Amino acid sequence: MNIYLLILLLISAPLVSADNLQRLFTTVQERMELEVNRNKSKSEPVEQKAPSYITMNGLIIRSNKVTTVWVNDSNETYQEGFTVQLDGVNELKTPIFLSDSEQVILLKPGQTVNVLDGQIIDNFKKKPMQKIP
Repeated sequence: MNIYLLILLLISAPLVSADNLQRLFTTVQERMELEVNRNKSKSEPVEQKAPSYITMNGLIIRSNKVTTVWVNDSNETYQEGFTVQLDGVNELKTPIFLSDSEQVILLKPGQTVNVLDGQIIDNFKKKPMQKIP
């Protein structure tokens, strides 16, 4: 009985052909294209544009020399378009290195810089936005 079921299953099962299978490895042409793209990404640096405004939200300097800084609501020192240089913090002024122009801006906590014109504004001096009725 079991043999009859096995034969019935084998007969009714669709035959698998190699035409439906996909290629496991890449062709020579595809490998060459991958290599060209891999080398291109190493040789051409991606230019990151600095944001229009950079805000220094906060700074903590600890006695064991571990410094934490919040810029644009993030404590990451490497952000898109600029880098915060923690080793250059002096009298609460933190140097921010702009990647696209290689310019260094010194900001204190609570300050915002307009990257386009270089104007630094203290956040407590900003006028509150008026609500439109």
